[in-house]
Amino acid sequence: MQRLIAMVLVCAVLAACSSHPTPSAATASATPASAATNVLAGTPMAAYGHDLNKAKNVQNIVNEQAAKQARAIDAATGSTSGN
Repeated sequence: MQRLIAMVLVCAVLAACSSHPTPSAATASATPASAATNVLAGTPMAAYGHDLNKAKNVQNIVNEQAAKQARAIDAATGSTSGN
């Protein structure tokens, strides 16, 4: 039983680590943050600042896609979304 649970956990971890290709349209629409926005530039934490900027760019892409989807749903249903 323990062996089965261990195998299931290993499979779940491996499935979570699989890479998924990103749509090219989504990556082209967001403008990357410039190096000037990296407040940690020149410090040992500069790599963290770069990763933080990448994460912010990804969040911007997700927000744009969510807004686009909301506009499409509103157009299809004829309603407006009031936040």
